[in-house]
Amino acid sequence: MKKFGKMIKGILRIWFFYLIVCLVIPPLYHKRADEENRECERALNMAGQERILNIENNVDALVWRLRLIESAKENIVLATFDFRDDNSGQDMMAALLNAADRGVKVQILVDGINGTLYLRGSRNFRELTSHENVEVKLYNPITLIKPWKNNYRMHDKYLIADDFAYILGGRNTDDLFLGNYIDSYNEDRDILVYEMVPGGGKSYVQLQEYFEKIWNISCCRKYEKHGDIHGKLRGHYQEVRKKYPEAFYETDWLKETIATESIELCTNPMEPENKQPQLWDRMVKEMNEVDNILIQTPYIICNQKMYQDLTEICSRSVKTEIIINAVESGTNPFGCTDYLNQKKNVRQTGSYVYEYLGAQALHTKTILAGDTLSMVGSCNLDMRSVYLDTEMMLFIESGELNESLREQAESLKLASRQVVPDGTITYGEEYRQKEQRAGKMIFYGILRIVIIPFRHLL
Repeated sequence: MKKFGKMIKGILRIWFFYLIVCLVIPPLYHKRADEENRECERALNMAGQERILNIENNVDALVWRLRLIESAKENIVLATFDFRDDNSGQDMMAALLNAADRGVKVQILVDGINGTLYLRGSRNFRELTSHENVEVKLYNPITLIKPWKNNYRMHDKYLIADDFAYILGGRNTDDLFLGNYIDSYNEDRDILVYEMVPGGGKSYVQLQEYFEKIWNISCCRKYEKHGDIHGKLRGHYQEVRKKYPEAFYETDWLKETIATESIELCTNPMEPENKQPQLWDRMVKEMNEVDNILIQTPYIICNQKMYQDLTEICSRSVKTEIIINAVESGTNPFGCTDYLNQKKNVRQTGSYVYEYLGAQALHTKTILAGDTLSMVGSCNLDMRSVYLDTEMMLFIESGELNESLREQAESLKLASRQVVPDGTITYGEEYRQKEQRAGKMIFYGILRIVIIPFRHLL
């Protein structure tokens, strides 16, 4: 028995070493975008065909999702990185089940890790998926046979209702991003796109084609149905109607939205493998053509190529401003500690960094290039978003939206600590210092060392 035990321990050690090697080594190789095979090229001008609504508030984000689901007559698509059986998650499940009861076809695509961790044991989700009109797939579920595949996640977040509207942005489907159910949440941004000509807008066509491709790739596995389950979702739907009555009124889509010159969807490759940085290169290309750039991202985790791209942008005497979470308030400990390690490298790009210290953490991913172009979506300023995960950004030509987002950014700057390229620090008028607890400082000190070999995975 002792020999058998030693053999098992030896096998487990070998397996653990194999697992670490498979997870850490393959993503070290960063591809370059193929000039002859770009998925992100500027779309034809489609002025007037697609109108937009910028959604900043988490309650509004939930209400507009409920509106789209309620308005759908034929098809609903929900793709999300994270979907949980919490308050807002149940609100969404109840609305989707009601749509299925009305005869609407519902397709749900969830990242395989989060879907496995948070939905497998959910009776509410099983009730939803048991409906004949609901089909669910998991993108690249956890695998022990090919552990290197586990690094590649689906980070997309969008909701499509028929061919008349969709919502796309940075919000997951849980209480951190939807509704007003918890005291500490993430502030984020979605864009609702309304189709003046149903199904005719350029970005809608791009999004629908993208979904059909990713839905049918081999790494997406069907979620097993569990028979006809009768639970509490139908009763919960009535509670949702009472709590959010505004979501069920008739919507004047023209009145709620503003015009655009054009909207284009740009994405990363969708296969679970090391990716060409097509989305990043396209964003860099746009930033290289203007002289006024503002980036909002939760954190910064760059490799040498990304630092070089930012440096080249700034070298043209272009003022590049980056708004991130201050370490004191950031909710991603890896992003916070990498920034502590990389502050000098970030400054040396020539960027002006605003470390935001507000009541809630920022989760917004937006780039404002010049006075008309706004890039909004799911892509963080990190290596994971650039080289590993699926990501998507809307490229929106609208002076009105750009001006509005710049005004909002000015309010964030007032509550920020500004670090200029030479290291000088100044404080916004509304900046309020927040002391870090000793335990958190010690934890970050340890983590700053631990993450060094793994920062390309963060």
